[in-house]
Amino acid sequence: MDKKVRTLLRVSSKQQLHDDDIPMQRAQAKQYIAGRPDWVFDKEYMEKAVSAYKNSVEEREVLQEILSDAREGQFDVLLAYMSDRIGRQEEYSFYVAALNRLGIEVWTIKDGQLKTQDHIDKLLNYIRFWQNEGESKKTSMRVRDTQKELVRSGKFTGGRAPYGYRLVPSGMVSSHGRLLKKLEIVEEKARIVRKIYDLSIYQGMGYYKIAEELNSQGVPAVTTQKWKAGTIRSILTNPVYMGYLAIDRRVHHDTYVRLDRRDWIYSDEQIPELIVVSQQVWERAQEIREARKAKINASHNKLSEEYEAQNHTPFSTKGQLALTGLAVCGYCGGRLKNGSYCSHWTTKSGERKTAFTGRYLCPSKCPERSCYSQSYLEGLVFEAVEACLESLKPIDMAAELQKKQNQRRQRIKKELEGVQKRQKALEYDIQTLEEKIPEAIRGDYYFNPEKLSSLIKDKERLRMELEENAQQLKDELTKLVDMGGCRERLTAMFPDWKEIFKGADIKTKKMLLFSMIGQIQVKDADIHIKYRIGRENFGPPPDRALSAKDKILPETTGFPVPE
Repeated sequence: MDKKVRTLLRVSSKQQLHDDDIPMQRAQAKQYIAGRPDWVFDKEYMEKAVSAYKNSVEEREVLQEILSDAREGQFDVLLAYMSDRIGRQEEYSFYVAALNRLGIEVWTIKDGQLKTQDHIDKLLNYIRFWQNEGESKKTSMRVRDTQKELVRSGKFTGGRAPYGYRLVPSGMVSSHGRLLKKLEIVEEKARIVRKIYDLSIYQGMGYYKIAEELNSQGVPAVTTQKWKAGTIRSILTNPVYMGYLAIDRRVHHDTYVRLDRRDWIYSDEQIPELIVVSQQVWERAQEIREARKAKINASHNKLSEEYEAQNHTPFSTKGQLALTGLAVCGYCGGRLKNGSYCSHWTTKSGERKTAFTGRYLCPSKCPERSCYSQSYLEGLVFEAVEACLESLKPIDMAAELQKKQNQRRQRIKKELEGVQKRQKALEYDIQTLEEKIPEAIRGDYYFNPEKLSSLIKDKERLRMELEENAQQLKDELTKLVDMGGCRERLTAMFPDWKEIFKGADIKTKKMLLFSMIGQIQVKDADIHIKYRIGRENFGPPPDRALSAKDKILPETTGFPVPE
C-alpha cells in the first residue's frame, strides 16, 4: 500500500526567500520521493521567514497544522530537507515523538528517518536537535559579529529606514549578489526631527508633550494617524541623527533591556551625509533625558535638586517665573521659591479680570530680605545675560563647513574608486561569459545557452546599476565647492543670541538660562551671577555699562547652537 507523503519546507529569513532556498528544498524532496516506489506525494507545508530557534513549537502555526492533520490520519510520512528544518531546540525531539505516536514516520533527506521507538533513538534525536540549537547560536553570533563590524565601518546593516531617511541603492553588492542599500536624508522629514530636538532642548518638553505639540500642529505622523511618545523617544535617542550608526542598544533576556548609551557600539567615524542635528545638540538631548529620568527615580526633593544642578536642566518649564531653580538666597543659601499670587476683580461693566504678581520668596524667610519681585530680579538678570550674549564671539562656520566638505569629498572618492573597481571586474566577467557562447551552443560548456544568456543579462543589469551609481558619485563631487569665498557671509549668519533671548517665551528662556548659568546669588541689592560658559566665548565688552552689582563669573562650557 502506498504511503501518503507530505513535505515541510522552511526558510528562517526573508533573505533566504530570495536565494532560491525553497525551490532547492522542493527539488530535493521530489527527487527523494521518486526514489521510493511506495511513497506518493500528497501535500506541501511551507514556512516563510520563520525562525525555528526563536519560536517554540506552540508558536509555529504550520507545525500545529501538521499535528492536527496527523491526528486525523490524513498522511503517513512527513519529509523535511534536514532536521533543522523541523526545529533548532531540544523540545523538537518531543514533537517528533508525538508524530511517531500518531503513526507518522518522520524522515529527512540528509539524516534519514527520525525514530523514537527505542531509548537510544530518543537520545539520538535529542542530541541532534540540541546540536541544531548550538549551530543556531553560533550562526547568530557570527551574524552579530559581522553586523558589528559593518556598523563600525559606517555601513547600514538593514531594516527599515529611521524617520527622516529613506533607503537608496548604495552601489555595493553583497556576497549573495544582492544590491545593498544605504540611508539618505529626506529633508522635509529632517526638519521635523530638528523641531523635535528643539522642543526637547529649548522648550524643555518631554516625550508626551512633544507628541501633543506635533499633533496639535497637524504634523503628519510616522505610520499612525498621531504622534506617540514612543516614537518621539526613538527619535531623541537614535544616534543616527548626529551621523553615527549604532548597534547593541538593547539586549534580550526574558524581555528587551535597553543598555546605557556608553555601552553601545558606534561607527568609528561620523558619517557627514547622515547628520540631521549636530553632535552637541544630540548629546544635550541625552543629558536632559537622563537627568529627567534620574529625577523621577529620586525619592527625595533634595536629591532632585542635586540632579537638576549637576545636569544644567530644569525638570519643569511650567510657570511664569524664569529663575526658579537658579536663584538662591545670599543669606541662608536656600533656593528662592515661587511666591506669586493672582488678584481677581470685576469691573463696573461686569467684566471679570485677573492680575498676576510674580514674586520670589526665601524659604527661610531671612529677616534681612525674604521677598523679591519678578520684575526687579528678572530685569537685572536678563540685562546681564543679554549683555553677555551680545558679546559672544561668532563661530567660524565656513571653516567648519570646509572641514566637513573635505571629509565628504574623501569619502566619495573612496566610494567611487570601489565602484570603478567592481565595474572593471564586471567587464571582465561579461567578456569571459560572452567568449563561452560558442562552446555553450556546441554543448561543450557546462552552462547551456539559456543559462549563459541569463547570467550575462544579470551581469549587464548590474553593470548599468554600477554606472548609474558612479555617475551619482561624480555629480556629488562636482557639487562640493570650496567654502573660502563664503566665509564672511556664513560668519554673518551666526545667530544673534541677544535677540533670540529677548524674543523667546518663558520656557525657552528657562532652558537657555540653565545652559548658561550655574547659580544666581541674591542678597538684597547685591546679585552675583555664576556663569557656566567660559570667558573665552566672549568678545569685547558691550558699549553700555552694566550695574556694578552684577558680577560675571564664567565657569565652564557653553550651550548648543540651534539647528
